[in-house]
Amino acid sequence: MATHRTGFVPAGVVEPDPGARAAFQTRYQLPDHRVFASVEDFLAAPRFGDIVFICSPDPTHYILCRAVSAKGYDVVLEKPVATNLAECLALLDVELTSRTRIFVAHVLRYSAFFRAVKRVVDSGGLGAVRHLYLAENVGHWHYAHSYVRGNWSRVEDSAPIILTKSSHDLDLLCWLVGRPVESVASYGGLSFFTEENAPEGAASRCTDCVHRDTCLYSAPRFYLNGRREWPFDVIAARPDSPEAREAALVQGPYGRCVWRSDNDVCDHQTVILSFQGGLEAVFDLQALTARNTRTLRVLFDGGELVGDVQKGELVVTRFTGLVGEVEEEIIPLPPGGDPHGGGDLEMLRGLDEHLREGKHQGMVTSLRQSIAGHVLAFLAEESRLRDNVKLPVSDMLIPHQLLEEEPGR
Repeated sequence: MATHRTGFVPAGVVEPDPGARAAFQTRYQLPDHRVFASVEDFLAAPRFGDIVFICSPDPTHYILCRAVSAKGYDVVLEKPVATNLAECLALLDVELTSRTRIFVAHVLRYSAFFRAVKRVVDSGGLGAVRHLYLAENVGHWHYAHSYVRGNWSRVEDSAPIILTKSSHDLDLLCWLVGRPVESVASYGGLSFFTEENAPEGAASRCTDCVHRDTCLYSAPRFYLNGRREWPFDVIAARPDSPEAREAALVQGPYGRCVWRSDNDVCDHQTVILSFQGGLEAVFDLQALTARNTRTLRVLFDGGELVGDVQKGELVVTRFTGLVGEVEEEIIPLPPGGDPHGGGDLEMLRGLDEHLREGKHQGMVTSLRQSIAGHVLAFLAEESRLRDNVKLPVSDMLIPHQLLEEEPGR
C-alpha cells in the first residue's frame, strides 16, 4: 500500500493460511511477533497499530469488529458490515461504547465517476433531481463464479445478494439524493440458474459433462486458462498449477454445474426507493448481462445525466426545448486504476487525511454515514419475500441523523 502513497504502512497481519501469511510477512518485512495465525493470538498481544482492516468472510464481520474495537483499534470494515439487521445496528453501539471509529469500505463513493455525479447533483445547475435509475450489471460470468458456485451463492451461508453485492448501490442512491427514504418496494427472484434450465444430459459436475467443451458456463472452459488474476486464482490453493486447478474442478464448488448447484440468491432484483419530497429512485440488479459494470441515469428539471462506470463515460445533456437540438457535455474522468474506478485508492487517501489531519470532507463513509444502505437492503429483501409489498421506513430503524456527519470524538 505504501507504494501507492496512501499514508498507510502495514504493521502486522492475521492470516490462518500459512502460505498466504508467510507471503504477506515477506512482502512487508514484518517481524515474527507481528504475524498471527488467529484473531485470538492477535488480541492477546499488546495494541501496536492504529487501525485494523477487516477483510474476512461476511458472516465474521460483526464479531471480529466488536472484538477489535474493544481492544482500542479503529476499524475499516468491508461491506456488508454484518449479515443481519440486528448486528448491523449493534455496531453503532459498539462504536459508542468502545469510543473507537468504524469506517465502511463503500469505495464507490470515492471513485471519480460517482464523485463527478455528486458534484453535478449538488451544483443545482440542471435544476432539481426528478428521478434516478442505477443498474448493477453483474455480468453472466461474474454471477456464475460468485453467486452460483462461490461464497455468496446461498443466503444461509452469507446473506441476500441485495446486501452482499448491492449495499454499495443503495448507499450510493442515499448519498446522491441526500434525503430520507420514506418507503421501499422490491421484486425479483432466481429464474435462470435453476435445474429446469439445465441442458439435456447435463452432469452435476462440468468435468463429467457431455457439454464440457460447448456449454457457455463450462467450468473447464472458464478456469483452465493459465491466468493468475481474479477470479481464476481463487479456486485452488496453488492457482499456478494446472493440476491443482483441474483437481479443484473435480472436487470443489467451482466445478459444479450452474444449473445443478445449491444456490438460492436472486439472479435479478429491482428496488424502488421513495424519498422525502416525492422523488423516486430505481435500482436494478441483473445477472444476465454481457459486461460487469454499473450504469446510471439521472433526470433533472433541465437535463439528464447518463454514465457507464466500466467505460468511464459520463455525459450531461441539457434541454433546449427544440426538436433535434441538444447541448451535450462530456465530463472528463481520469483512468479508473482499480476495479472500483479508483475508489479503493482514494478511500485510503481520504482515510489517511481524516486520521492524521482531522479532515472530514475526504472521508464520507463512516459507519453512521453508511448504515442507511444496509438497512434498506434488508427492507428490500423483506419486501421481495412479502410479494413486493411497499414497506415504510421507520425512523426507529434508520434515524435521519445517521445520514449526518459523525459527531466529534
